[in-house]
Amino acid sequence: MNTRRPFSKRKIIILSTVILFIGLVISMVYQALDPFRHLRITIHNQSDYDLSNITARVSSGVDSFNTNNEGTIYNLNKAVPSGEQVKFAPQLQLSGEGSVYLEFTNSRGETYNKTVCGYTEYLSGNSYVTVTNETITVREDCM
Repeated sequence: MNTRRPFSKRKIIILSTVILFIGLVISMVYQALDPFRHLRITIHNQSDYDLSNITARVSSGVDSFNTNNEGTIYNLNKAVPSGEQVKFAPQLQLSGEGSVYLEFTNSRGETYNKTVCGYTEYLSGNSYVTVTNETITVREDCM
């Protein structure tokens, strides 16, 4: 009769350590490459009002802020209810350097326009927009 166990405790510990190490390396590589991914905007609505008509707009020296050229405007087709958060990657195009603006309307009909990426050449990185009843805070990490 075979009484030998298929896996010893030592083999399980070594295998667990190797899997943990590989996961740690993958996590570090992901974090290192994150700023180079396509621009993502996160809106955290901490106000008492829903946000709608959300538009991301790119402006450069070639394209003025009011143009409607292909790739310079992206409309988010969903609202951000009070207390909710939404993350999206606007499909914008940029040739050269420029800025990205976010425009939205709250449920009281007030329209806001904020710079979410003051300078960019590649439309990559992250912008975090926090909306409260009193202020709108933008933390940008753009490239």
